[in-house]
Amino acid sequence: MSVIKRQKITDLTELVRGGKHLPKWLVLWAEKRLGLHALNVAHDKIENDWEAGSTENFFALACKHLNLRYDVEGLENIPKEGPCVITSNHPHGMSDGIMFGDIAMKVRSDVKIVVNEFLHHVRGMRPYQITVDVYGGEAAKRANMAGMKEMLKWLKEGHCLLVFPSGSAATWSWKDRRVVDDPWQVNISAVIRKTGATVVPMHFSGSNGVFFQTVSVLAKGIRSNFLAREILRDGKTRHKATIGKPIAPSIVAATETNEELSDFLRLNTMALRYPQNAATTTAPTDSRESIAPSSDAAAMQAEIDALPAECYCAGNERAHLHVYAADAAQIPHIMHEIGVQREHTFRAVGEGTGKAIDLDEYDPHYVHLIMWDSAKKCLAGAYRIGRTDVILDSPKGIKGIYNAAFFEFKPKLLQVLRKGIEMGRAFICPAYQRHPASLDTLWMGIGHYLYKHREYRYMYGTVSISGDYTPASRALILSYLRNHCMQPELHTEARAYFPPKALALLSEDERLVPQGLKDLRQLCHMVTALEADGKSIPVLLRQYLRLGGQMLSFGIDKDFGGTLDCLVLVDMCKASARIHKHFCGADYIPPNI
Repeated sequence: MSVIKRQKITDLTELVRGGKHLPKWLVLWAEKRLGLHALNVAHDKIENDWEAGSTENFFALACKHLNLRYDVEGLENIPKEGPCVITSNHPHGMSDGIMFGDIAMKVRSDVKIVVNEFLHHVRGMRPYQITVDVYGGEAAKRANMAGMKEMLKWLKEGHCLLVFPSGSAATWSWKDRRVVDDPWQVNISAVIRKTGATVVPMHFSGSNGVFFQTVSVLAKGIRSNFLAREILRDGKTRHKATIGKPIAPSIVAATETNEELSDFLRLNTMALRYPQNAATTTAPTDSRESIAPSSDAAAMQAEIDALPAECYCAGNERAHLHVYAADAAQIPHIMHEIGVQREHTFRAVGEGTGKAIDLDEYDPHYVHLIMWDSAKKCLAGAYRIGRTDVILDSPKGIKGIYNAAFFEFKPKLLQVLRKGIEMGRAFICPAYQRHPASLDTLWMGIGHYLYKHREYRYMYGTVSISGDYTPASRALILSYLRNHCMQPELHTEARAYFPPKALALLSEDERLVPQGLKDLRQLCHMVTALEADGKSIPVLLRQYLRLGGQMLSFGIDKDFGGTLDCLVLVDMCKASARIHKHFCGADYIPPNI
């Protein structure tokens, strides 16, 4: 049995009434059952190590003597200098604080951790801690005010602060049917906003055991008495810590209140627990057909040269990119190339038909917007335009509308869509995707098409979120759009035949989105942080939102790689004058019909 040479950091005889008169064997038995003996022994060993000349810090020695083992991912995301706040969930208790400190001190030595008064008894931690009282009352308010001042001073001096914003270990929630963090304290957000510190989210896996959760449900006020007991359990498993991408002060500044920032930071932290791999449902590579060869360049150039002057929409002479609008019958060789390049482009992002060429029954009666490279004599991109009124009045009727195969359009919405053009099957060939002029030129072509056809006020179509994105990113984008971008009068007028029922955040995270994820820059940051290749939300989605696009419905395209389709409506009357001027021309006035 380990003999403790020094004063105990936690002595049970001081915590219970009449404890000094209890038999020593009973005290020792109780301290072992509560985990207090293990803490006292570990701390005694730490001080022995220091006396023997060890230069290891408290956190490293505590992990060693409490057998706390972990794997850490993303250590490079902690800034090596400058004011920094690392926020973490709090699944266990004291074990989290010890591992938290050990992880941070692998990168920086100027570390302090915000702890509650229970950990104030741990003498070795005192040089690293700022103490707060999470249990309320007037004394707690005074102590916390002093703690706030110390945090502000520490960060303004350019140091690193470690924080568990919940202030206490996570407990069972009947609402969520899982163990969740307590509400996060907004005062931490106030400190971050005042100091302009960079924030780094971190997530610990796991949770405390059934006994602790049962006590928390039945008598939450006494749960702290059993936290030390959980350390024994924590030493029997290997933990995982995931560190997310730094959140720059400019992203923090996008939130208007401390409450919004608190929800945003919690959402970033909890998002780290989602699987980081994309779960595409695209058909296996060996089941796909080989993509057909491209059309002859000379034949395509001849079709471009033969187009009437009115087919020309817009161009960028410096980039040699020109946009034309043509019917399929006018451009048979280019239509073949559109099918080839669609399949090339969509397969590259986890979509695609799996066929040799991507053409369908809608192509013959749609207008095709072609972006042509006049220098290289090749296709750079394309869009497909459906004149809704013309299609509805044709023998095909509603069945001639591409998106009617995926969404049910109710009569009220159809009356609106009659005044619009359906946009779809957009792509920019991979070689042109990083060229800044490509998307702008293509959209100038759309703008000039609208200028020539002023009977149309609306644009609508689907933006695809491919299986190349992680399920977490797709669920996050979906939640953001549902909470902040729905068309208020018409979103009940479109119904997806295959809604994204399985694509959702955990309930506790879903509740954070309305307040914690209001700004598009925040969404882009989170998606980039979740994606292994660092990609942001689809460029086309950003473009539609920039134009003031609003969402009508969401569906899953099972035959196109299981993509998430976001049905969007753009009202050109609501787009800004700057947008009108840039894309449509200085004298463009959208029809108010």
